[in-house]
Amino acid sequence: MNKLFIRLFVAFVAFSFGLVLTNLIKPVHSSQRAVPVAIYIPSEVALTEDEVQIRDLYRQYGPAQTRHDRAFFERIETEDFTLTVGNLKMSREEDIRWMEEQSTDKIYWSKVDHVKVFGRLAVAHGYLEVRDGEDSIRDWPFADVWVKRNGTWRIQSTVSQ
Repeated sequence: MNKLFIRLFVAFVAFSFGLVLTNLIKPVHSSQRAVPVAIYIPSEVALTEDEVQIRDLYRQYGPAQTRHDRAFFERIETEDFTLTVGNLKMSREEDIRWMEEQSTDKIYWSKVDHVKVFGRLAVAHGYLEVRDGEDSIRDWPFADVWVKRNGTWRIQSTVSQ
């Protein structure tokens, strides 16, 4: 019983000493009090002007592909554009000819997940939704590299599955 009493007494003294020591040190640092900070997280992240321009071109992309608009793709793709699908690699002209050979009952819609701008270079990824005449839907995921030349954004390369 004596040993238990002595242990409890030592524990009480150590605890009390800790409280006293804490109260002595606390006023020294009282000027550095924690202040609660409200963090505002917007529901939509503000887009840069370049991101807005690229996303606008994607809004035009699907309808242009649907109507087989050669002029649109000659304007939006660089002269040295390449399309890589698996092991197949096409130039801009081959890509446009391939588009023109597609059935006219397909409807295309571009859906962009992400655009990241690095000065005069940008990277985007998303998928091209393809609806054919039988209402079947396929998604073609893509990653595009964009370049800004003479103030205009153009696609340098596309990689798709």
